[in-house]
Amino acid sequence: MSRTEQTTGRDARKPTAMSPTADLERWEIDPARSKLTFTLRHLVISEIKGGFSRWGGTLFLDRKHPPFSTINVWIETASIDTDSPERDDHIRSSEFLDVKQHPRAEFESSSIEPHNGRAVMRGRLQLHGVMHDIEIEVEPYAMPGQAGSVYRVRGKLDRRTFGLHWNQDLDIGGVVLSDEIRISAELALVRTNGETPR
Repeated sequence: MSRTEQTTGRDARKPTAMSPTADLERWEIDPARSKLTFTLRHLVISEIKGGFSRWGGTLFLDRKHPPFSTINVWIETASIDTDSPERDDHIRSSEFLDVKQHPRAEFESSSIEPHNGRAVMRGRLQLHGVMHDIEIEVEPYAMPGQAGSVYRVRGKLDRRTFGLHWNQDLDIGGVVLSDEIRISAELALVRTNGETPR
């Protein structure tokens, strides 16, 4: 996997208006210590594993009211890497991600619910021109307030929900690709600002 690359500033959004306090901390995803990967079951080669090399995001942390914190993540879909150039070209094509028409995927959280030392994050993912709600589990390695904060993120989505219908029939019946995509990320965050961005 290539290292994550990040473009800062232009991708950061302001926190939502529902936040009850202006005491927000701004944390950016550290490209050198973060990674975003996915797994898709393949009936011929067991499974396909891959990731993205160009992505980033911003957390606006409300320390007094953690559920009102928000996170925005963006991904350049053309940066997909499954360790197979031929397969990557196919995934980028109009049969799958169609990166020329849909160069970016974006996630914006709508709620964060702490639970037993972890958190359930809900939000809207825009992928392949389709926006749909998803749910993600977040587990902290180190809490914000330290020099570096790291989170483990897990989730899954049904690719058909986002119009990703391509598949291939098997001679013995069935299809090659599973519809479920499992998402995994390690987010290393660095604090960049203690004030509400303007």
